Amino acid sequence: MHAVKTAADAGPPQPDDLHSHKRPALIWSSIAFFSMCALLLGMTVWIVWSSHTVRLREAGATTENMARALASQAYMELEVADVMLEDIAEHVRNEGNNDHTGERLESHLVQLSRNIVEIAGIFIFDSQGDWLATSAGTGQEGNNADRDYFIYHKTHKQLGSRISAPVLSKSTGKWVLPVSRRVESADGSFAGVVLVTLGLASFERIYDSLNLGNTGTAFFALDDGTLIYRRPFQPEIIGMDISSGALLRAYREKGPVGTAMMTAKVDEIERLYSYRHLERFPVIVAAGLSKEDIFAEWQRLSIQIVLASLVAGAALLYLFRKLMLQFALRDRIEASLRLATAELQHANADLAAHASQDGLTGLANRRCFDEKLADELHRAQRGGHDVSLIMMDVDFFKKFNDQYGHVAGDACLQAVAGAVARSVGREEDLAARYGGEEFAVIMPQTDAAGALQVAEAIRMAVEALQIAHAASANGVVTISLGAATLRPSQDRQATSSELIRQADALLYQSKNSGRNRVSSHMPPA
Repeated sequence: MHAVKTAADAGPPQPDDLHSHKRPALIWSSIAFFSMCALLLGMTVWIVWSSHTVRLREAGATTENMARALASQAYMELEVADVMLEDIAEHVRNEGNNDHTGERLESHLVQLSRNIVEIAGIFIFDSQGDWLATSAGTGQEGNNADRDYFIYHKTHKQLGSRISAPVLSKSTGKWVLPVSRRVESADGSFAGVVLVTLGLASFERIYDSLNLGNTGTAFFALDDGTLIYRRPFQPEIIGMDISSGALLRAYREKGPVGTAMMTAKVDEIERLYSYRHLERFPVIVAAGLSKEDIFAEWQRLSIQIVLASLVAGAALLYLFRKLMLQFALRDRIEASLRLATAELQHANADLAAHASQDGLTGLANRRCFDEKLADELHRAQRGGHDVSLIMMDVDFFKKFNDQYGHVAGDACLQAVAGAVARSVGREEDLAARYGGEEFAVIMPQTDAAGALQVAEAIRMAVEALQIAHAASANGVVTISLGAATLRPSQDRQATSSELIRQADALLYQSKNSGRNRVSSHMPPA
């Protein structure tokens, strides 16, 4: 007799034991482990990438809002200057451009400059560039014939307002943005210039209020590329030509509004810029956050996420190793129990089969029949649907046994059972041996017409077997059938014995009517 080797006799378990046995547990555990690692890696990449995208989108929204605010502020100041110039030019055109007109308008200019803080100065120049009137009051003299805007209006007949490059004001010594307009005499000849200067300090207050990070920027330029103002403020770059820069190229190629990652011409720093071109003026404003500032916090969080993922991966590896050791130990224990388990399962299967099957015919036995019929009637009671029962009996079976013997009788019952089973097509129907030569079929959710159709099919299938039966008038084995149908409801309960009694009565009706036939009836409404 061989000794049984236990798990304790084999020594400590090793993961290599699993590899040698090619256990399915090893395969599935490995798949689960690597799937979790892949999932962890995928989630890490997705979180890092999606947070990068979200951060970039948020930064884009921030720069767009800043550019919109800067455009609104610039448009408002230029619109005020434009309306003011048009009004003053109209007065000068109607009253003439002379010292008398200048004296009369000067108090008006002083009042206008006091009411609008963005205005640095208002000037009226004659055709020679001499000051006729200023918002600074009486006693102010000067000549601006050398200024770019004066030369332009003297040589161009354009009557609209013109925005020039910033200059240092001769009257205040501060940086101002000239907005000027040509004045003509009645005959259309050049009669002088009216000028409104906007202090760059007013733009600086707005630009300094923006949260641009450590290396962000915002600027205000003419659309020919002349830089008017840039934050951080650097006097030496005012008037710089940035027309060849990336942002001006983007404006020319893509239109008046846009957002893109670009490298600045001034300091070579890569930033996310949003720009807007003013509708009525040749001016473009832009705000930009540096790529370094945008992603500084994202980089810190990404490093933390990656480190956390590495720690989680190491923990998974440790758990996987422990799991393999447990599998090795379990494999040894299962090896000693596998045979006993298989035998027990085989015995249980045999018991289950014997408990529900008829030993001779292979159909369901009487016990299974009783349980199934009771269950279906209860289910029909809740659902309110029909339950049909077909009871059948082999005609003159006692005479068949007396003439051909019990062995032939058993073979006959087996053949009839096979015909019954083949005629019952639905999975939910149950064909059973009720007792002796009597069989039954339970048909849930089947009305009387359906039961009659199946019963007739069974009758024909048995007759088609052509089993010789000398004691029968038909010369072959036949069956008689009774098909009964009940429809339980909340008000009308039905029992198994009631349905069996009805089907049995119909069966005997078939026998009394000449056998080899089906008797049925419609259930009460």
